[in-house]
Amino acid sequence: MKYIYVKAGGSFITVKSKPIKINYEALESLRRIISESKDGEIGLILGNGGGSFAHYTVSKYINTGDETLLVKCHEATRILNRIIVDYLVESNIYATSVQTSAIIQYDHKTGEFAVFYKPVEVLLSKGIIPVVYGECIPTSGKTIVISTEKVFELLAKHIKPHRIILLTDVNGVYTCDPKNCSNATLIDKITPQNINEVLMMLKEHEKSDVTGGIYSKVLSTSRLSFELKTEVFILSGFDVASAVEAIRGGYPRNATLITYH
Repeated sequence: MKYIYVKAGGSFITVKSKPIKINYEALESLRRIISESKDGEIGLILGNGGGSFAHYTVSKYINTGDETLLVKCHEATRILNRIIVDYLVESNIYATSVQTSAIIQYDHKTGEFAVFYKPVEVLLSKGIIPVVYGECIPTSGKTIVISTEKVFELLAKHIKPHRIILLTDVNGVYTCDPKNCSNATLIDKITPQNINEVLMMLKEHEKSDVTGGIYSKVLSTSRLSFELKTEVFILSGFDVASAVEAIRGGYPRNATLITYH
């Protein structure tokens, strides 16, 4: 069984400029991607970003007290995840929600994570897609916010991904934000040889959110790629054909490939 981690990014699955707003066009694209990627030899682990649900909520409640932040963050992330999972199930796709803070704990004193990955493993063995998400994690100290990429990183130590696919609202990683930069150029490949150059470029143009923005995503997934020797594709979730091609083992042209070689 080849395990493929697929993230429906917040910029893709929600309208990030409008608080608590789902992008139903993206949701339908996601449904098509999963349906057209079906293969008995592929096990999908799906994750969704927080987008305008989590990022808006965390920004709003970050200074109102730890308990308020935690419950409001859980409420927002749960609602978005529920919408996505329900849409898939109603489309005859076997998927179910796995609450991130129920399988991942953080020790505030040691700075280490504990991962209870067995529920995910059992779901995969039954042909069911576990759907995790970035979330607020309660600790003995202050609540911490972890991204979907961090969830993938922690799970990957126990369930090794054959590939990781990050679905965004653009074709991949650009030299600068293609929405605001007239000379933005798609970076087709990121390797150990050019990663530092790419990160410096992204840092210069970075507009961060509560989980770090594109700089943080490239940093974390490139480390994972190089460490586990797995390929990561960052591409548009609206480009269904390219996403399906990447999941099924191909090399789509309209994408950024992060690779260890």
